Amino acid sequence: SSTAVEAPIIVKNGSYYYLFTSWDTCCAGTSSTYNVRVGRSTSITGPYVDQSGVALTSGGGTLVLASHGSIIGPGGQSVFQDTDAWVIDYHYYTSTGSLLGINLLDFSSGWPVAY
Repeated sequence: SSTAVEAPIIVKNGSYYYLFTSWDTCCAGTSSTYNVRVGRSTSITGPYVDQSGVALTSGGGTLVLASHGSIIGPGGQSVFQDTDAWVIDYHYYTSTGSLLGINLLDFSSGWPVAY
């Protein structure tokens, strides 16, 4: 299994900085295990921890997106604030090839939840 971590992006929402990263195996079509995880910090330089308080440098990371249904290996994300909502875009795989995914993010709990 892969332990790759890549595609970092940091955004600020409220008093926290959120570090989104893509984990595991990318670019293997329907065998991809890519997923998106996040940690947060009150300082842009960290440390970044997940919801359980585990540092991302110690393997922590709160899951934001993972394979489900026909969506396989979501990752390579970008996160931005649109006019009235936070947005996450990413690529993923299906049995017919790669596609673009776009979801909104809800930060009301203090942690991003894709919907």
